Amino acid sequence: MTPRFDRWNPLTPLAASLLLVTVAFVAPAPWAPAIALAIALGAAWWAGVGRRAGVMTLSIAIPTFLLLAVTNAVLVPAHATAALGGMAFDPDAARDALAVSLRLGATIAALTTVIAGIAPRRLTRALAARGLPAWAAYLVVASLEAAPEARTRAAQVLDAQRCRGLSPGSGLLGRARALVPLIGPLVSGLVVESEERALALDARGFVPGRRRTALTSIDDPARERGLRAAIWLAIVALVVWGLVR
Repeated sequence: MTPRFDRWNPLTPLAASLLLVTVAFVAPAPWAPAIALAIALGAAWWAGVGRRAGVMTLSIAIPTFLLLAVTNAVLVPAHATAALGGMAFDPDAARDALAVSLRLGATIAALTTVIAGIAPRRLTRALAARGLPAWAAYLVVASLEAAPEARTRAAQVLDAQRCRGLSPGSGLLGRARALVPLIGPLVSGLVVESEERALALDARGFVPGRRRTALTSIDDPARERGLRAAIWLAIVALVVWGLVR
């Protein structure tokens, strides 16, 4: 989470990220996805989550590009019109691989910026204020918090195992060896936590069909509502333009 996004209603950065995703997939490639990716990474650095968004984006976009480029442009070229190191090469397939990886990277960067920069509970409160059902809000916050909570619990279990004399060692072999005593306590802990969540919801009178009443409201000034309306109109216009062009 970052205090930079606390100045905004969570729905505004979410709408902006969806606009970038729409631009990346609808506008012509590769320039539009590249611009969307640059804007998303810039927003991530501005929000203080640039390293996380950059690592997530590069770790998925680069392998995707290499896999598609090597498979479609070098190993099995459909229309080989050039040569690369004495091998047939398809430039069109390489451009398509670049477009796919840029679109995927822009999507990951934009959504990671929102997920990492906004507290999940704050985002779900804003969605609930706009009419999101209580059961859907719970699913959203539980999904967004699942990975951080599992990572924290895994670290706690590993620390407890080390206090009891476990010495996993270092390197890939040591990490693989540490997984065996880690899986059992981690899974059982997550199951117990799920039961505790269910009991807590029941004790608080959770009813899926009723509207939640939040203790703290999230500001939604008129300027942000107008900005979001313009963003939604831009998304609709882009989608319609992509369908009719």
